[in-house]
Amino acid sequence: MYNLLSANISRLWLNRAFWVTLLFMAMIECSFAYILLDQNSTRVDLILFASLQVVGILISIFYSLFLGTEYNDGTIRNKLIVGHKRETIYLASFITGTVAVTIIYFIWGLIGGIFTLVSHASVNITISQIMLIGLAYWLACISYIAIFNFIGMISSNKARTSIICILTAFILMFAGLLCYSLARPGFLPQYQVTIFQFLFDFNPYGQIFQTMSVDTITLWKLCAYALSLITLISGFGIYIFRKKDLK
Repeated sequence: MYNLLSANISRLWLNRAFWVTLLFMAMIECSFAYILLDQNSTRVDLILFASLQVVGILISIFYSLFLGTEYNDGTIRNKLIVGHKRETIYLASFITGTVAVTIIYFIWGLIGGIFTLVSHASVNITISQIMLIGLAYWLACISYIAIFNFIGMISSNKARTSIICILTAFILMFAGLLCYSLARPGFLPQYQVTIFQFLFDFNPYGQIFQTMSVDTITLWKLCAYALSLITLISGFGIYIFRKKDLK
């Protein structure tokens, strides 16, 4: 596992898509924060988390390009030839994606924190709540990685991987917005509202969308949903990848 992670991280440092995504996310956070500086009622949670609404799309572009080279360059086949197990290869890929997203998340949070200090934004939530919101956002980002890693590891074509990942990001976004609309009380019977609310909570985009406007109990519930999604997708992905013909 260590050798696989070391090789993957080395590839990550040399991957242009990663650095472009990191730079672009930093620019988005700077732009959001700069616009919010003009508003006297700017809240610290808005400066820190508002720009994350687009993170799923950015992750889909970067990570699909990163994973696509695994098959195109014969990297996965070479890993199998030298004796690495398939589940180890799959998990190493997921951990690499998690590291990449965590770095992007940290830089983005650092920029948001600097703007928060400069703007003297109003703080109407506790530090522990900010940390919990940050945890929920981070787990939602890792959920995206789990989904895109699943797609990338079972797809053997770079172009197809990119298209499917990007389409999935948009589908999750529009499905989340649809579930949000249908989950509002008064439109549908209560049992249907409950179903759509569950789908909205289980959707990574839905988790990001509502994180700033829910209570502590709901935040912990969103974290649990994210962990469940990560576990289910990764477990199913390992099962499929074990049976995949890589010849």
